[in-house]
Amino acid sequence: MFCLKSRFMQPLTPPQIMALANKVVSHGESDLLCLNQEGRVRYANKKACTTLGYSYEDMVGKSAGDYTPDWTPASWKAHFQRTIQNGDDHIYSHHQNNSGISYPVELLSVPYIVNETNEQLICSLVRSVEQSERYIRMMGNVESSFCIGSFDLDVVNQSMIASHNLKAIMGTKEEDELQPRNIVDRLRKEDVTRWMAHLENLMKGFYRVDENFFIRIAAEREVLMRVVMWSRLEHGTVTGITGHYEIIEESGKESMISLDESQRRHIIRALRYTNGRVTGPNGAGRLLKINGKTLFARMKKLNIHREDYTQR
Repeated sequence: MFCLKSRFMQPLTPPQIMALANKVVSHGESDLLCLNQEGRVRYANKKACTTLGYSYEDMVGKSAGDYTPDWTPASWKAHFQRTIQNGDDHIYSHHQNNSGISYPVELLSVPYIVNETNEQLICSLVRSVEQSERYIRMMGNVESSFCIGSFDLDVVNQSMIASHNLKAIMGTKEEDELQPRNIVDRLRKEDVTRWMAHLENLMKGFYRVDENFFIRIAAEREVLMRVVMWSRLEHGTVTGITGHYEIIEESGKESMISLDESQRRHIIRALRYTNGRVTGPNGAGRLLKINGKTLFARMKKLNIHREDYTQR
């Protein structure tokens, strides 16, 4: 709960609701939720009530925390302030309906003032993102195994979506705890510098990480995890980081692999870093300090093909 319902908070009148609906949404196919500064629902259209499984009377006066279990009072306050300052705010979160079912949603929020009372509201158009390109791309990394979980971070507004698998593996319901910058608290001390260097490179541009780290997960267990993350770019600017974590083993010791396999993985990482370029000043050969012809020969010997290092 965010706060107790104020006894002085009067329901919006039909004319006020009509003015609000005409201002914020000219059609009824989207869920519409309008909340005040304290995070209390002041209006919900019929579709939003149906989606969340409440009557209008039950919906009005609820706290954002009643149907958005991931949110804290601080989360709502930050969203409210961004919306007022920027004129809108676009975020991802999870809603939970009256049956206890949680589902990912996308919110586009705008400020609205009730003229007669000068009451400041934040009105959000809400839609499920389970069929969106972003969610499908993230879930494409999730296998049926409990040992792997995916995430997608929007670096512009720091909104984060994570698969249920990942939250279960890490033992948290707070998606913010799973942001790459916060995973550092779960690492071994000697791995922190390497992790932070990767995050810095991810934010600079086209970059991919595929390495193993010892990470503390649920119940304070330390496991060896394969961490795969890559930058998402739009018009040459980094707008997000997508990736997944996979438990390799829980014994605390990394499985041994052959020297050829180790070399193969190392070359593939270098080729991914150089966007597939083998020779030249920006090629993998220079990065690995090896002659281009020798590298081509080694790639052939180790059965490295373009699809092994091409970004998808």
